[in-house]
Amino acid sequence: MHTFQERLKDLRIEHGYLQQELASILNMSTSAYGYYEQGRNEPSLETLKKVAETFGVSTDYLLGLTNTASTNYEFNDQLTLTNEEMNVVKNMKDLELLQELGEDPKNVERLQRCWKFIRNELFIENKNQQ
Repeated sequence: MHTFQERLKDLRIEHGYLQQELASILNMSTSAYGYYEQGRNEPSLETLKKVAETFGVSTDYLLGLTNTASTNYEFNDQLTLTNEEMNVVKNMKDLELLQELGEDPKNVERLQRCWKFIRNELFIENKNQQ
């Protein structure tokens, strides 16, 4: 996994972390983390995921399967989604909301009005808690 160790070190330096700081974020000893950069050890899947989340890159990028660090999904020039947005779309699809929204173009407008109401309620709730 030569690519992993190089990308890990490059990302750490690029983001201004010391080895001990990143080790702390990953909940491990500095020497255990150092072994990753030296190529003497490989991370667990859980650690690999945490590294990707910490730096905002994909696990495919860390593993050298792609040279694109972005975790965005680009469908065309006008539509790019982040991982978080893609997860929302997936959840909406699983709940069959996308299908229902697509049945009538006015449904998106209705959903937007409902969301504005909810967002306003959350704002009021947060203001009252302060």
